[in-house]
Amino acid sequence: MNETSTSNNIFRGEFLPWIIKWGRATNLLGVVLVFGPCLALALQGIFPSWAAFGAALAVQLPLSASAYIREPISYFTMLGVPGTYMAFLSGNISNLRVPCSSIATQSAGIVEGTDQGTITATIGCAVSTFVSTAFLTVGVIAGAWILDMMPPIVISALNLLLPALFASLLANYAFQKIKLAFIVIPACFLIYFAQISGLFSIFPAILVPAIPPLICSFGAMGLGVAMSKKDEKKAKQQ
Repeated sequence: MNETSTSNNIFRGEFLPWIIKWGRATNLLGVVLVFGPCLALALQGIFPSWAAFGAALAVQLPLSASAYIREPISYFTMLGVPGTYMAFLSGNISNLRVPCSSIATQSAGIVEGTDQGTITATIGCAVSTFVSTAFLTVGVIAGAWILDMMPPIVISALNLLLPALFASLLANYAFQKIKLAFIVIPACFLIYFAQISGLFSIFPAILVPAIPPLICSFGAMGLGVAMSKKDEKKAKQQ
């Protein structure tokens, strides 16, 4: 048995089952702990009114339901199984976990979605979790004091960090799949303008916030698969 085969057997036979076992357990524990504040308030006799509960549910449910379907599928290739468990437990998925996992994999020169890519994505996700937790702790303790010491121009610039991060990721993936980007990016803008113009108002109000991200995510994935299969077919014919 060669070294590659041995590594694959360890990865799929030992590593992934262990990750799935503990990842599932910790995520289920996280689901239970999320309701801790609600339980604490309930024990004190503090309950929201049904009207307030219904209004909050009507706003949040479509977005959460859409993300519940869309995000695990969209991010899985970049995060892998271990990274998915870590990311959805620790949060900050799109703005920290996914970029760190993707950059770690690409910096190592490894293809995303492979066994090796899963390992590098796991390392990137784990490091980002520790680093962000450390900075978050400092921010909670001394964040207001640090911000008060900064000039206004620096505070204004901090608001640009997240758009810059997403723009860099978009540029990176766009250059990898230029033909796909030329189709998907304008299509996403059109869908966004259709949403703000009220063209999706023909659907039930509870579904309107979820429709555009679902169309963009699954439409882009479907088109990418179709274009990849077409390129593979052309390569075989040559």
